[in-house]
Amino acid sequence: MHKSSFLAIIIIIASVLLSCDNSKDKELIIGHWTGVEWLEEGAPSVYTPGDASFQFETTGNYTFTYAGNGEQGKYFVSNHELFTTPDGGIKMMVKIIKLDQDTLRFDMNRGGKSEQLTLVRE
Repeated sequence: MHKSSFLAIIIIIASVLLSCDNSKDKELIIGHWTGVEWLEEGAPSVYTPGDASFQFETTGNYTFTYAGNGEQGKYFVSNHELFTTPDGGIKMMVKIIKLDQDTLRFDMNRGGKSEQLTLVRE
């Protein structure tokens, strides 16, 4: 009985800590972000990072633009992952490897190639 109580307490503490972290990510991601670095397999990408921007709203809506082309849809954040679903499209996920007041960095995979996009808050 004592072991199961201890285990239950550990699970509750872990859940609270994870939910606090998710809540922080959900708050920090809101705003306008512009690309400053785009790596492919660890080297500079052919994509121009400054042409990429995201706007995340408190309503769960987002817009993404790259070189004048755009998409919009719904998003949510869970366990350091960003899920976006463009209007009329399918859900996609990127790993959030850094998110603070100034910087948002994603790990992505496009066609089997590792990509990393770093954005700064505008």
